[in-house]
Amino acid sequence: MRDYLRRTVDLATSTSAQALQSYAVFLVLLAICIGLSAVSDVFPTIDNIGNISEQVSVVGVAAMGMTLLLVSGNIDLSVGGQVALIGVVVATVSNYTDVVVGVLAGILVGGALGTLNGIIVTWFSVNSLVATLGSGLAFGGAAFLLSGSQPIVLVDRTLQIAMNLRLLRVPVPTYLFAAVIVGATWFLHSTVGGRELFAVGANPEAARYAGLRVDRVRFVPFVIMGLLCALASLILTGLLNTADPGAGARLPLDVIAATVVGGVSIMGGRGTVFMAVVGVLLIGVVSNGFNLLGLDPNYQSIFSGIIIVVAVAVDSALQKRAARLRPAGMARMEQRRPPSDSAVSLGDREREPADRTNA
Repeated sequence: MRDYLRRTVDLATSTSAQALQSYAVFLVLLAICIGLSAVSDVFPTIDNIGNISEQVSVVGVAAMGMTLLLVSGNIDLSVGGQVALIGVVVATVSNYTDVVVGVLAGILVGGALGTLNGIIVTWFSVNSLVATLGSGLAFGGAAFLLSGSQPIVLVDRTLQIAMNLRLLRVPVPTYLFAAVIVGATWFLHSTVGGRELFAVGANPEAARYAGLRVDRVRFVPFVIMGLLCALASLILTGLLNTADPGAGARLPLDVIAATVVGGVSIMGGRGTVFMAVVGVLLIGVVSNGFNLLGLDPNYQSIFSGIIIVVAVAVDSALQKRAARLRPAGMARMEQRRPPSDSAVSLGDREREPADRTNA
């Protein structure tokens, strides 16, 4: 099974087409940064860069969870509903008790919502697109009911002070986003659980025959996604000092756009955390550029929609190319693989009778 996981991850993360796509998106990001620096004196300043990192932190944290889900072959459209409901819970509990209790309640609710999504998808075999679309609507409706369809202002400003604090001129949400990047990178690329996500996303039936518990592997990213939505909601609520039940309406679009534009396959089995981070930064830089240039915010929605369509089209083409190259790649890897001890010992046993006969 370990050999199967190793071969799957090698094919999923080292194809030349994927590397080309990643570098292409990075070059596009670099070109946009250079262009905005030329037309705006504000863009390259330290304060503006800090603002960008702060603004992308909410989308970025959620995008790390979405990366794990997409690699495993699933998707979560309930991100906006989760963030809205968790924020309302945090604000409500904080105002009635204490901020610390409110934060803990938000984390517990996030884990519960992610667990619920995972149960619906894995236990009841509901397509993740349909399941999370429905649960997202339910979570969003619950947020409006709990808040009375009105934003809730936190009486205690401790969370606001914490999230708006800057250490070495770097916003606290940026540190949180960086910590999530490190954790997601370690989990996806350095653990058995991460390799299992690649295997299940690339070919669930082959993974099942290899001995993997496919439903369990697919369940874990949903729980992680719920916890990361809790963190994203804490960041958003803290920055605004307000829990808005409608605050997460755009979030699923931005999160999916950020991940797929970086090259994370929406069809599963391919992607890296670095690719998702580049996509997040691209979305954030473009949004910041629109604001600095005074462009209509509606153009950002058009841009995000076009990005998703183009990225999925490119991903589909890469998937077809990978399907044609996979047999040849697997054959070359098998040729490079050294013979196992069992194979050598079997060969020795087959030669022993011949040696005795010759003697």
